[in-house]
Amino acid sequence: MFNDFEDCDTLFQKFLSPWYAEEERPTTTRPDMYVVAGYNGQPLNLNRFQYLDDAMLIQSVENIRMMTSATVDDYRKMVQADGLSLTVLDAVDKKFDRKTVSDLILVSDPENFSNPYMVNVCEFGIMLGYLFTQRPDFGWLYGDPYFHSVVVHKPTGLAIAVFDWAVRKFSNSGVDEGFVEKYHAAIKAVENSQGQKEHLR
Repeated sequence: MFNDFEDCDTLFQKFLSPWYAEEERPTTTRPDMYVVAGYNGQPLNLNRFQYLDDAMLIQSVENIRMMTSATVDDYRKMVQADGLSLTVLDAVDKKFDRKTVSDLILVSDPENFSNPYMVNVCEFGIMLGYLFTQRPDFGWLYGDPYFHSVVVHKPTGLAIAVFDWAVRKFSNSGVDEGFVEKYHAAIKAVENSQGQKEHLR
């Protein structure tokens, strides 16, 4: 029987946390979904509502753009797909089973930013972010480093921490969770929250 490996917070601290600025360095993953700081109950305009200064925002936007292109290219080779879709999400999710993730961790050097674990976590997070932002009410709230970015549901201010989801996928905490189902559950939770807000008006 295959042995378990580290939980998501241990792997986050090992592989992702060191790449944050020291004074802002988180040591654990964020909740799957939460209300963003600064949301006042009104729909967010993400062209104005961003936390980063202009220079950092431009860099983060470009990093997300470049990583999206790289993810499309890498997944095209992996699952013979022309783009990112829920079908690709399901195929990639199933491809990275317990043994594959464990092997990935074993060959990854945390001191190398481009190690295989880091690359695969970030590409999985990018794919999730892309799928959410194809829906009109979602958009990126950018962070530094770029994998601190989240997807936000603009009407409700609910953030979906897609890169933290990815760390959970590539950990003992969530490797078997099933991320197409998790995606649909998040959409349903957001829609229910929006419906409750509209009912109270």
